[in-house]
Amino acid sequence: MTGKNPMSQNNYRLNENLLHYLSNSLGWRGLNSIQKKAIPIILKGKNTLILAPTASGKTEAALIPIFSEILNNHLNPTSVLYVSPLKALINDMHNRIEKWTGHFGLTATKWHGDVDRAEKIRFSKKPTDFLLTTPESLEVILMNRTSGEKERIFKNVRYILIDEIHYFADSDRGVQLNSLINRISQYTSNASVIGLSATVGNPELISQWISPRNPAEIIKDTGGRKLQYKVLNQPETSLSKVLRDYTDKKVLIFANSRRIAELTYYKLKKELGLDNIFIHHGSINRQTREENEDKFKEIRHGFMVATNTLELGIDIGDIDIVVQLSAPAQTSSFSQRIGRSGRRTKVQRTIIMSQNFNLLVALAEVMLYHENRVEKIKISKKSLDILFHQTLSTTFEKGRVHFKKLYNKLTNCYAFSEITLTEYKQLLKEMQKHELIDISAGMISLGYGFEKKFAKTNYKNFYAVFSPSFSYTIYEGIREVGTLDVSYAIDLAPGDTFNLAGKLWKVKSVNHEKYTIRVLKEKMIKANMPSWHSEGAPIDLLITSKIHEILQGDFNRKYLRPFDESGREIIETAIECAQSDEFRPGILPIEINRGTIYIHTFAGDKANKLLLKVFEMYHDIYNLFTTPVYAAFKARDEITHEDIESIIYTLENILNEDSTNAMLDNLTTSFKKNKFMEFLPDNVRGNLKMNLIFDRDALIKATCDKMINFIEVSQFRKKIFKPPGRHDE
Repeated sequence: MTGKNPMSQNNYRLNENLLHYLSNSLGWRGLNSIQKKAIPIILKGKNTLILAPTASGKTEAALIPIFSEILNNHLNPTSVLYVSPLKALINDMHNRIEKWTGHFGLTATKWHGDVDRAEKIRFSKKPTDFLLTTPESLEVILMNRTSGEKERIFKNVRYILIDEIHYFADSDRGVQLNSLINRISQYTSNASVIGLSATVGNPELISQWISPRNPAEIIKDTGGRKLQYKVLNQPETSLSKVLRDYTDKKVLIFANSRRIAELTYYKLKKELGLDNIFIHHGSINRQTREENEDKFKEIRHGFMVATNTLELGIDIGDIDIVVQLSAPAQTSSFSQRIGRSGRRTKVQRTIIMSQNFNLLVALAEVMLYHENRVEKIKISKKSLDILFHQTLSTTFEKGRVHFKKLYNKLTNCYAFSEITLTEYKQLLKEMQKHELIDISAGMISLGYGFEKKFAKTNYKNFYAVFSPSFSYTIYEGIREVGTLDVSYAIDLAPGDTFNLAGKLWKVKSVNHEKYTIRVLKEKMIKANMPSWHSEGAPIDLLITSKIHEILQGDFNRKYLRPFDESGREIIETAIECAQSDEFRPGILPIEINRGTIYIHTFAGDKANKLLLKVFEMYHDIYNLFTTPVYAAFKARDEITHEDIESIIYTLENILNEDSTNAMLDNLTTSFKKNKFMEFLPDNVRGNLKMNLIFDRDALIKATCDKMINFIEVSQFRKKIFKPPGRHDE
């Protein structure tokens, strides 16, 4: 390397051969800002959390110091454990890492459900420098490999690299992974954890999740990329017309459901007549998805239609423009999507096609993005249901173990850190009652019930017990229609109807074990009915409170300039209607119109769902439906203004009562967060459902200390809030 090459400025004492490889083989001219910040922290052996958008170089920010340490100190295999939520990400990362390991004579192995058994056996006998895997496969290794094999695999691990850690952290799989990392520590005592994440609203929580006693140092990408956006008040069916101006670009198109993705792909192929159009979603078989990824990565221009399967960091090359068919339900998803563009130019470009209320969602997300605000995640410290699973898993691994020793070991991680010994004993009693375990002289061993429920072919279900996201898939025959979030799907029963994707559907059957709903298409009628605004994903308080702020009219109009003329007119009309409805700070408007009560909380979908449940406790109500803005219902009994005020003004006290959790458990008995729910104590089960299905904190924040204002007809609701396909009265 010459002195003019910035890579030669080795301020961190990185391995010289590595720097030469980055410069001469990969063509690097220097390190970017996130890499300069992260490298010295990782080299010090500290737990690290790297926050940066997709394609920002955060993966390399971790790999450069890791490779340097392996090469400088001749670390023995396996020195790096890479954990990812998706097999596709593991395959993609394995291909990327192999280019590096091949150059330096190092080795890497991927281990997940699609990998050949013989390759796993070879690794167990002779570990490689890198092991890339999923939480479920880690569980398999801990349960099924001998002590000698586990010692050989984990004893030299120096780095545990967790990709897309935000995707894990607030899910059951994240709790499982949190526990597994804790369990692995018995084999290795010198490993540092490096988390890679998109921006989250409360990164300090993930830092604690990584290690309560030694929180990760947070490294943020503060450079950012410029955002250029257009918002078009057009339906997704007009996409072909929009894309005719971009046939010389590489365009990634996001749909909010697989049904919309398939419909869009079909229309583009038919109306544009191009060969370079591809599709990507979870129902497409793995081989076809990977072929489409490879083809799209290699071409210079073309179109890829995808769902959230491409929100995460699978390498598909340099994207010029991201098109979003309706704004997504979360700001975090918005940031992930636009982060796929602008890797080369450092300018993110997106076109958002939205209508009606979704135009306000788009504006809110653009403003929140510029304010660097995204949703906060929630991580429980009392995940008793997963502790249930990990108790069985560890007992299977050890054969017999004393309950106090097991308690002390398992509660050493964040996810179980507030579970008391008394609560654990109560959990063990439930497990013993169902014969899942036997306890003798304080020693735990597996019981007959465990063998009966999980033996032989059922073991696979034990490893992969958790759903990555709590959505129900909707099927008409064998055709997938879309998805519904659990907070909506949980109340559906055969005969019920709901709106989705602009059509009315009648429920044939609901399978809470498989998270599926079978439906028949119904003729759209003019009636009040359950409706779902955003193709299955709930919108929370961050976006709805920003929308409420926009409706006050006091915001920088520069954010409206990229909207087309009709879109700007709808936003201004929304502001006028909201002001006539007195949607003001400190006011809670309640509309009573033709027997329907609309409570305009602006609290988000899950909070409004909870509000309906509270009213169900005190009144005989029906025709329940919610949106991110309001909860609505009719009543068979008489509900006066005073009755409504009594519930709203005492809402926080009601939600703090133990009887409320019990009520929620009774009202949602069919929902099984995982297969261990049925074995949990009643109070534990109700609390878990409260945290997952509903948003207690948002409801309290949106209603407490507000003055109720009764109105007759909301002009905002009638003119602006029209979810796709919904007929107003």
